[in-house]
Amino acid sequence: MKQNLVVGALLGTFLLSFISILPPLSRAQAQDTGRRATFTGPCAVLTQANPRSDACDAEILANPMPDLERAVEYDEERDGEAHPRSIYLPQEPLPYPIAWQKRPWYYSDAPGIRPADDEWTSDRLIGKYAMYYIYNAVEAEDGMWYLIGPGQWMKDEYVSVLQIPERPEEVSGPWVALDLQNQTLVALVDDTPIYATLMSAGYRLDTLEGNFQVYARTRSMRMEGPPGANPPEYSFVTEWVMFFNEHEALHSADFHNYFGINRTHGCVNLAPGDAEWVWDFFSQTADEWHPSGSRSFFVDEPELAPWVVVYSSEAYPQLPSW
Repeated sequence: MKQNLVVGALLGTFLLSFISILPPLSRAQAQDTGRRATFTGPCAVLTQANPRSDACDAEILANPMPDLERAVEYDEERDGEAHPRSIYLPQEPLPYPIAWQKRPWYYSDAPGIRPADDEWTSDRLIGKYAMYYIYNAVEAEDGMWYLIGPGQWMKDEYVSVLQIPERPEEVSGPWVALDLQNQTLVALVDDTPIYATLMSAGYRLDTLEGNFQVYARTRSMRMEGPPGANPPEYSFVTEWVMFFNEHEALHSADFHNYFGINRTHGCVNLAPGDAEWVWDFFSQTADEWHPSGSRSFFVDEPELAPWVVVYSSEAYPQLPSW
């Protein structure tokens, strides 16, 4: 766990170097157009009928995704079945959206077209939690498809795309954004994103959208299945618990490794290492809103507590523009 994350973010300790022939629009430029920046360049003109070009292949080869720094490494004793997938984000925007492969699957040669019967080979298989750039997105009859490599298209149901939302006006300081569309969590300080990971939010018993503040937290507690849950009964001890909307909380889950897929009863599951990271991230300002610490389950000053923004991003991914 890195210390002094807020200071580090503002000083740019997470700055990465990369080469790009197609720099993204700045935040100001994107706002001038009345929207967030979208894809440009040779790959942006590809379609279902024209899914590949030499110019796009050259663009992709000139812009490989850099090795992003892992924020939390797997620890078997702490994490159990869960594997943290968190990364630190660079200070400057990357030229393309980044994504995780949330389910292993085979890439296609064109949007909306599955591989032929003799093409379901290991060469086409993209492994679970592989990371890559999204160079373009094309909507076909069966949904959105993403260009992830030269002539490689992946259906959206297998992908979690990292999107960075605009900060709500009332939000400041350390906060997290939970994207229900992609099942991702981003930690930010004001307008600066510094960390991102995969999560699992509500399935059937939905996690509600809105802007909330942490109102209670505890190092560990026992959770039991609510009425109407499926399965109807469960009981387990979880850690790093941060309640933000009635019975909805961020907390650890060491009993599964399906992050990027919604599967809970309304809470937000994180790998234990990631849940601890978010707890520590919020704790940097806890003297202002929870000075009583472990002596009190409910925070002392909820109006000063960190924000948890729950939303659904657009289906069509936007270029990073923080």
